[in-house]
Amino acid sequence: MRKVLLINPPFNITKENYDSSISVGLLSIATYLNSRGVLVEMIDGVRQKNYLELVKEKIKDCEYAGISVMTMQIPRALDVCRLIRELNPDCKIIWGGAHPTFFIRQTVAHQLADIVCYGEGELTMLEIMQGVSLSYVKGIAYKKEGRIIVNPPRELHDPAKTVLFNWDIVAKEILRNLYLIPSLTSRGCPHLCTFCINAILKNSWRPRSVEQVLNDLEIIHRKDYFQNKKIRFWDENFFVNIKRAKDIVEGMAQRKFHIPWETTVRADYFRSGMIDDAFLSKMKESGCYLLSFGAESGSPRILKKIAKGVTPEEIVNSAIMCLKYDIIPQYSFMIGLPGEEKSDMMMTLNLVDRLARLSEKVQILGPQTFRPYPGSTLYEECLEAGWRAPESIDEWAYLAENQLSYLAVKNFPWVKDKDFVESMEAYVRFGAHSIKSALGSSVKANRILKLGFVLICQLRWKVKWFTWQMEFKLAKKFVTK
Repeated sequence: MRKVLLINPPFNITKENYDSSISVGLLSIATYLNSRGVLVEMIDGVRQKNYLELVKEKIKDCEYAGISVMTMQIPRALDVCRLIRELNPDCKIIWGGAHPTFFIRQTVAHQLADIVCYGEGELTMLEIMQGVSLSYVKGIAYKKEGRIIVNPPRELHDPAKTVLFNWDIVAKEILRNLYLIPSLTSRGCPHLCTFCINAILKNSWRPRSVEQVLNDLEIIHRKDYFQNKKIRFWDENFFVNIKRAKDIVEGMAQRKFHIPWETTVRADYFRSGMIDDAFLSKMKESGCYLLSFGAESGSPRILKKIAKGVTPEEIVNSAIMCLKYDIIPQYSFMIGLPGEEKSDMMMTLNLVDRLARLSEKVQILGPQTFRPYPGSTLYEECLEAGWRAPESIDEWAYLAENQLSYLAVKNFPWVKDKDFVESMEAYVRFGAHSIKSALGSSVKANRILKLGFVLICQLRWKVKWFTWQMEFKLAKKFVTK
């Protein structure tokens, strides 16, 4: 029987929430392969500090190694692949995940990648493990006689036809230290936001049944490792089918799971009546404590440009309704899009301000700098502006090693006020909220210096004046190395 080692490499930078849960994609693949008789083990470099020692121990008798890679994982992924080549030269190395899916040819061209699995990986990996000729396996790229061959894409997977997560595959040390227990009740999203991975890859919404979801929660509820912990439904959009969502919430309440949970939602669902007071009350009763919104921008023009389908007023209304039922509303924003003007960015800051003033419970993520993904109209605008993406895995690795973000604002020709865009996440984090909240940030620094930085950010935020940002540049140089 063939054996595969699935590896999640560490990220190249310390980032909040990277280690709060498990890689659900890798766990799903591992569970599926295991259910079909494949010998599979998982190593999680994000959560297991001794991951390299574990690779050395487990790779020697493996025929395949699957590496899940986001862009900021590339440097450490290359380290793992070099180790595998050294210890087991015959082991085939398969790259999968977000970065290889977007940059298929670049990835498979690298000498440390034998196969690239692009798109969803369960069925693709199973066929490879079963020895199906690579020429017949959909959703892969590989090298043959010096040529790169990219096979046709695989049809989207039906999550209702897969088994529930097998927690026995996950190392006990990881389960014990989990902050958020992952659950996945659906895949994809029906909305067409132009910046989103799901819209670009045409990942349509596909749900598990209500019974499957509740059975998964029943298993979690009974696990000793998961007592007194929270659940994250990692769906792109949990509430697409509102009857299904209500049945899940009702089932959680009826079975008395009493598990705190969080998930994603859209602000316009509140305006349309899909989510009303009665449903919010039931959600709170079932354990919902946080809802995560992709707000993106405070500019109606930009929201229209990215086909978000929400308005700033709907975003504010969603926060008011969540707070009414003591549910934390969390909003993510981005700036630095092609065609975005300074006035648009100031509208985003004003919306952040409105939300933050509602309550200390409102959480703001970002605004992060826009990241262009191949296949979108926004990506084409970036290319027309003169930007070029790295042309090899090694170039991406260099960027990941030497930048705070893998795509530095200074390299974006369409961004006019680069300092403003780059600094805004810091000014929102330390200026838009209370001093107590800002000081509680996970950024490590001398407390006196941190207080000084926070006070400056608070003043800047109050008057909305962000020029001559010497304190930010000093903090960037000496704190966020």
